[in-house]
Amino acid sequence: MKYITDAKEAKQIDNISINEIGIPSLVLMERAALSVVDEIQKKIIGKLKSISNRNDEIKVLVVAGMGNNGADGVAVARMLMHNGIETDIKLVGNIEYASDEMRKQLGIAKKLEISFVTNIEDKEYDIIIDAIFGIGLSREITGGYKEIIEKINESKSYIVSVDISSGVDASSGRILGIAVKSDMTVTFGTLKRGMIMFPGAGFSGEIKVRDIGFPVEAVESVSPKAYTFEQKDINEIMPQRKVRTNKGNYGKVLVIAGCETMCGACYFSAAAAYKAGCGIVRILTAKENLQVLKTKLPEAIIGSYDEEFEDGIDFTPKKEVEEAINWADVIVIGPGLGKSMKAKILVKRILKVTDKTVVIDADGLNVLAEFIDNGEIALDNIGPNFILTPHIKEMSRLANKTTDEVKNDLSYFAAAQAYCTVVLKDARTVVGEGRDVEKRKMYINMSGNNALATGGSGDVLSGIIAGIAAQDREMKPSLAAALGVYIHGLTAERYTETKSRYSMTASDIIDMLPQVMPE
Repeated sequence: MKYITDAKEAKQIDNISINEIGIPSLVLMERAALSVVDEIQKKIIGKLKSISNRNDEIKVLVVAGMGNNGADGVAVARMLMHNGIETDIKLVGNIEYASDEMRKQLGIAKKLEISFVTNIEDKEYDIIIDAIFGIGLSREITGGYKEIIEKINESKSYIVSVDISSGVDASSGRILGIAVKSDMTVTFGTLKRGMIMFPGAGFSGEIKVRDIGFPVEAVESVSPKAYTFEQKDINEIMPQRKVRTNKGNYGKVLVIAGCETMCGACYFSAAAAYKAGCGIVRILTAKENLQVLKTKLPEAIIGSYDEEFEDGIDFTPKKEVEEAINWADVIVIGPGLGKSMKAKILVKRILKVTDKTVVIDADGLNVLAEFIDNGEIALDNIGPNFILTPHIKEMSRLANKTTDEVKNDLSYFAAAQAYCTVVLKDARTVVGEGRDVEKRKMYINMSGNNALATGGSGDVLSGIIAGIAAQDREMKPSLAAALGVYIHGLTAERYTETKSRYSMTASDIIDMLPQVMPE
C-alpha cells in the first residue's frame, strides 16, 4: 500500500521531519535536487543523445520561483553544472520575497558563476526544469507567471517538473488557470493527489517518486487519508483459501439484475463474482432471461423475480426473493434491472438490508436517485454495509450536483457525501468510506487504462467486488471495493500487453481475471 498526500499532509510531513525530528531543511533539499538530477541523467540526457545522434552539448534551463521549490531548482542547476551539463537559470518573481533557502541557494549559485538569463528565447534548450511553484500553490496564476508558463509549454523542450507541475492544485488536481505541461515529474516522499487526479494527471507526465529522507515516523504520524495498491497487496489482502474447505466457505452472492431486454448485464456481474472466488452465485432476473442464463452460466442457481408480481404492483416480497435475501452473504442489485415499478420495489426492499454487504450499481443507482429526489430516502441515511458504484453522471444525480461539479472534486464526492462506501468511477476511480472527515480513508486507483471504457465493464466490477466481499464476512465493504477496483484495472493492463485497447469487451475482462488473481 502506498500513501498519497494532499498539500496539507505533505507540508506536515516536511515540517515534522525538520522541526520535530531535526533533519535540516537544506539536507532534504540537497537530496531532493540530487534525485531530480539522477532522473534527468538516467532517463533523459542519454535518450536525447541517442535519438539525435548529436555531439554537441545538451542545454538545460531551470525556471525557478522564489519559494523552496525554486530553491530546489537552483540546487538542481548547480549539480547539473557540476556534472558538466550546460545549465542556465531563469528567475521568476520578486527577489525581495525569496525564502531563506532560496537566498542561500542563490548565493551558492552566484559564487559558482552559474549563468542567469532574462528570457527563455535566449537559447534553444533541450530540457526545461519547472521549479516555479510547489505544492503550496492555491491561487490562480496570472500576469508574468502565466506568460512564462505559456512559453515553457510552447517550447519544444523536454519538460521536467520539480515535485509537482506548476499550476496543478496538489490536493485536487484542479488547474489553477494554467499549468506546466510536464513530460516528467519528480516528486518527493509520496505521491500527491493532484498529480494523479484529473485534470492534473494530464499535466504531470511520467511520475517518479523519490525518497529524500522523510522518516517513516513523520509519515505515519500524519497518517495520510488517501492510499493506493500495488500488485503485491493482492496476495496480502485477498481472503486465503484453506485446504479443507467447500463452496460454502467462500460465500454466497445474490445478483438481482436484468430486465427482459438486459440479460447480459446480469450475466457479467454473476460470472465475475464466480471468477473473483466466491463459492455460490444465485441470480434473480426477468423470466425472459432464464433459459439464456441457464445455458451461459450453468454454475449459478437461477430464478425469476417476476413470480413475485403475479398479484400486481401491490407487492410485498415473499417466496423466492425473500428466501434468496436471507440465503445470501452479499447482494448485488441493479445491473440491467431497468427503472420499472418492479425494479423500484426490489431496490426499496434491498435498502432495508442491514446485516450483509450490498452492492448497488447501474439501474439500482438510478432508482435510488429517484427515491432521493422524492424525499423517500437521503443519501447520508444509507447504511455502512452498502457499496454504491456510480460513474460521474450517476453521482451527479445522487448528490443533486452538476457533472462538472463532481468531475472537478472526485475526492469530496466519493468520501464526504455518504456514510456508506462510494466507488466513484472515472479514469482515476476513488473509493471513499464514511463522512467523518478526521477518520475517513480514501482509496485512489491507479491500475487500468481506457480499454475498460466498454459496455458491461461496470457490471463486471460489481460482481468482482461482491465476489471478494463474500469470501470474508469480516472484510470492510470499503476494502473489498478498493481491492475489486484495483483487480478490475489490472485486467486491462494485462489484456493490453498483447492486444489492442480498442477491442476489449466485458467478456475479456472476465476472461483476464484468472491471470491477475492470486494463484
